Amino acid sequence: MKKLLTVLLLVFSLSVLAQEKTPVTDADYSNSTVDMADVMRSNGKIYVLVGIILIIFSGITVYLISTDRKISKLEKELPSSTNTQNS
Repeated sequence: MKKLLTVLLLVFSLSVLAQEKTPVTDADYSNSTVDMADVMRSNGKIYVLVGIILIIFSGITVYLISTDRKISKLEKELPSSTNTQNS
């Protein structure tokens, strides 16, 4: 039953379109400017965006480092606790 439901959901998800298809023109290939980035840069908001991205990545990095340290500490304690249980 679970496999059947999974297959049905996969088939259904293939038929769902998230966006309308727009044709790609030659002007799209020759466009070298990004309007949104130019507007954000001219307003000074691009620096806010870069700052927020840096804060998020530094938070993830700190979290990963602290988790690695905790796991390393537990790994060091694990052999000593298994040796005392075997004796």
